[in-house]
Amino acid sequence: MQSSKDIASLIFDTLREEILTLVLKPGEELTETGLCERFGASRTPVRTALQRLIDIDLVESAPYQYTRVSKIDMAIATQMIFLRSTLESRIISDFMGRATAFELEDLEHIIRKQRILLSGDFKASEFYRLDADFHSFFYKKTGCMYIWKLIQESVHYTRLRMLDIVQTGEFVSILEEHERVFEMIRAKDVRDISSLMEYHFQGGLRRLENRSAEFYEENLTNYRNNN
Repeated sequence: MQSSKDIASLIFDTLREEILTLVLKPGEELTETGLCERFGASRTPVRTALQRLIDIDLVESAPYQYTRVSKIDMAIATQMIFLRSTLESRIISDFMGRATAFELEDLEHIIRKQRILLSGDFKASEFYRLDADFHSFFYKKTGCMYIWKLIQESVHYTRLRMLDIVQTGEFVSILEEHERVFEMIRAKDVRDISSLMEYHFQGGLRRLENRSAEFYEENLTNYRNNN
């Protein structure tokens, strides 16, 4: 028999994944009764799991009023976009100077898998994983995986990225930008990498403008105009 702690961890892990992948939408209500029924659990592990989700800013609660999935905090998400575009430009430039023929082949293989995925039926989450594979490749090869893991811990930015993929479906545009990055790396052309990465990471703000306003804590257009 599972302990209350084990059940709480199961509930936490399940809800965390569902929130990050937008199965549970920003602003969606959660109730202890509903979660108890869903997981066949008592209130104690459900409350423990909810508190852990509150602690990492995925759930918000006001006593006797509501418990719901937190909305995407655009102030945090846009700061992460700035951070990523700045850091990744430098990381890719460093990789460009040391990339081996084998590493370039591995990187191109990731892009080929993206092309193959887009040629058939697929889930947005599958493209999301391949997108992450492409970008994490640079962090891994330059010894910066700790930085990559920190970026992944930004739950508001992660949900904005997933929302971009799910809501807009602009998979081809994202892939084409990956291909441009690869060609610049292969040519060892560092001149425009900074502007390209800024454009690439700002893409979500461009594509999501005037979409899904109910999912944000702030007006997305304001952030788009200020960046």
